[in-house]
Amino acid sequence: MLNMLMRQLIVSLAVVAILPAVEAQHKSKAAAKSAAPAMPAFGNADSITQEELRISLYFLASDAMEGRNLPSRGFDTAALYIASRLAEFGLKPMGSMSNTDGPLQPYLMPFELVTKHVIAESAKASLTAPGGGRGGRGGFGGGGGRGENSGPRTTDFEYEKDWTVVAGGRGAPPLAAFDANAKMVFAGNGYVIHKTNIDPFQGVDVHGKVIVVAGLPPELAALQGRGGRGGGGRGQNPLGEACKDFLTPEQYGAQNGALAVVHVADYQQIQTMENPNAGFGGFGGGGGGGRGLNGPPYSVPKLHSAETCAGVPEINAGPAMTEAIFQGESKSGAQIFYGAGSNVKLDSFELNSAKTLKLHVPVKSEGGHAENVVAMLEGSDPVKKNEYVVISAHLDHIGLSQPLPNGHNVNNGADDDGSGSVSVLAMARAYAEGAGKGIRPERSIIFLWNAGEEKGLWGSQYFAEYPPVDPAKIVADLNIDMIGRTKGPGFTDPDRTHVLVNPGEILLIGPNVSSDDLEKTIETVNGSYQKLELNHFYDVTKPDATHDNLGPQPNGQRIFYRSDHYNFAKIGIPIAFFTTGLHPDYHRPTDTPDKIDYHEMQIVSKTVAAVAWTLANQEGRPEVKTNLPEQLIKDMTLAKEQGWGKVTPVLAPLPGEPQ
Repeated sequence: MLNMLMRQLIVSLAVVAILPAVEAQHKSKAAAKSAAPAMPAFGNADSITQEELRISLYFLASDAMEGRNLPSRGFDTAALYIASRLAEFGLKPMGSMSNTDGPLQPYLMPFELVTKHVIAESAKASLTAPGGGRGGRGGFGGGGGRGENSGPRTTDFEYEKDWTVVAGGRGAPPLAAFDANAKMVFAGNGYVIHKTNIDPFQGVDVHGKVIVVAGLPPELAALQGRGGRGGGGRGQNPLGEACKDFLTPEQYGAQNGALAVVHVADYQQIQTMENPNAGFGGFGGGGGGGRGLNGPPYSVPKLHSAETCAGVPEINAGPAMTEAIFQGESKSGAQIFYGAGSNVKLDSFELNSAKTLKLHVPVKSEGGHAENVVAMLEGSDPVKKNEYVVISAHLDHIGLSQPLPNGHNVNNGADDDGSGSVSVLAMARAYAEGAGKGIRPERSIIFLWNAGEEKGLWGSQYFAEYPPVDPAKIVADLNIDMIGRTKGPGFTDPDRTHVLVNPGEILLIGPNVSSDDLEKTIETVNGSYQKLELNHFYDVTKPDATHDNLGPQPNGQRIFYRSDHYNFAKIGIPIAFFTTGLHPDYHRPTDTPDKIDYHEMQIVSKTVAAVAWTLANQEGRPEVKTNLPEQLIKDMTLAKEQGWGKVTPVLAPLPGEPQ
């Protein structure tokens, strides 16, 4: 009995001893429940890791994606990969919401493609001329001089071997069927340049005729590898603005009643005719039946063009056709070809009036599909959730090319723009994970992977022309394109037009041009977080001695105009473009994931996520500057005239779209 009393006493004393600790624990738990969870300053941005970036990039930039050309099975696979991760994260889809197959198509925003090609077996070209013969197929024949007139002779030329139609590339006219049967005039390189009073058509009547031209103005000849006849690709044309400062031969022909333009093919074009399937099917294609490594050229029929004046159809003439055209003239085909190649000024003249060139170009159209990938994290504020911050990157790249000496022929696009694509994916994961813990921004955030940036900013233009939300409610676009490369130990680059950052640095483009408010937000966020060195080298529209001065003078690289953010700027949205710059592997099969600086990707991704979080929560929103550059104002005016920005239902999945 005594032992039992002693045990009870010991237990009672123990309970009394631990009671204060138990009560304190209960009070602590109650206090924790009553207090709101501490919200990190920039949402869940700190959760972005190098390893997740690396894993995703090794998939997107693998050889299995075949360079993510648009359209291709590789691009479709990449789009499905992004969509599958978004579905896993539980983010809201913003793509097709009707007639879908499976859980992934709702994350895809489809848009139609069309390819047009000349029906090669039905295309015809023939030259009727008095007497004389034709040049040999193997090259250019003998000199000029008028041959004997033994009566008219008609010579037929084989499509793709002797001539091709020029169409389908950036800056080239759209391919369309046409017929012509007319006399010819030769007009040198055919460019009318107002600032230097150059007019090769003085004293030459082109109405109802075919214009024959050879070569390019010297200003464009230096850029031929970068942008073709248009001069400069995405950069500014050194001749100025087409139809205002200069006219191409096609544009002059359209304004003065010509029927077509025949270009004397240069050496590279002749090589393509001799081996039409050797090219990688990129821009400036021939409109023929050969598909190349990346298939035929496509266009987006629903997109409005920025072209302000039309041009007549154009063809390339190979050696045999060129020799025949100039047979018996004051200059032979060989003299014209080599003169153009040497930038010799070639005087204009009318060809023998007894000569006529007959062209018949039938065209067939085929449909295709493309898709942006898009999802949204809805905001927490009942009012502000109807405003949006867009974070964008482009998912496509340039596909296959001719093999390197080691046999590798896939343009993997690890940096361009695999780095941006997986960074946006990591941000989407971080935000979704944070939302699951009650960490949600006040405004909504849209994650957008654009298709066809490499073809001419297609996907972002489609989003801007036919937006799924009111663009007036979009606070800003933060665009990421190439953030994976920095100057490592021993880095060298022979191309002086390239600018690449040091580790811990980022090229910031757009705020100084677009929005001072956005610039201040970025600087404030960066200064309190990752503390990147913000480099504004490209953040100008007029290059000077210390900004954007490495490109073809006097216009620089004009990077502000060269990625998807620009289509948002066209509809009045403040933009910021983040990039680490250009390097020797740009648009080459050597742009592979083993060369990426994943720490740089991580800190840039965290910074962009933090900026987006701040924009999604701050009381006001950044304003667009009133003193915008002239080119942007013109493009904004044109976009408004063309009706960009009207909220449009997303299309149902297109035939062949992935599921």
